[in-house]
Amino acid sequence: MDNTTAAATPTAADPATAPLHAALDAIRMWRHRQPHTDARRFAELDAILDAAALGRIESSLDLSEPTSLPEAVEAHQAVMNLRRRTLADAGRAWDLVEANAMRQISRFMPNTGTGR
Repeated sequence: MDNTTAAATPTAADPATAPLHAALDAIRMWRHRQPHTDARRFAELDAILDAAALGRIESSLDLSEPTSLPEAVEAHQAVMNLRRRTLADAGRAWDLVEANAMRQISRFMPNTGTGR
């Protein structure tokens, strides 16, 4: 199974989403530099990056104009749920990147056997 991600995220038309796109692109570039033998370890990260590359975030923000208070409240709740999911995905992605960096550091740490 090929766990690479699609091409770069579409360019952000809205300056408010530019930092999100830049962060996802940076994570995607880092992921492509990792050995493909680590595919199982990065499966969750690959799923997050694939969803972003396929435009899940952008398409979810294409909300129609509400015509009533209940619709406006529902639209607001949808945006807030998307925000929570997006931030959780970004947090998991960075956790995976950080864990890999810590594994790389530990490779170079001498095992002194002192229990420290």
